[in-house]
Amino acid sequence: MNPSKQDPLAVLRQAFPGWYIDHDTVLGRWIAMRYRPFTAQEAKAGAKYFLQHACPERLGAALTGQKELARRTRTVP
Repeated sequence: MNPSKQDPLAVLRQAFPGWYIDHDTVLGRWIAMRYRPFTAQEAKAGAKYFLQHACPERLGAALTGQKELARRTRTVP
């Protein structure tokens, strides 16, 4: 399948498995809710449990930012 014709919901779900991702067709909003709790470092850095955007591209960008935040704040056990 041509990547430009892939279902954006499936693409987001595959790229961000730590999040519940859905598209509300009535409101036209793309939402993501985080599965796991924050670490103390993530909370201090501004991690979010819930994201909402008008298009899948913006939601993907926000999720990428959250993924990067988690990577930067990860502590080694």
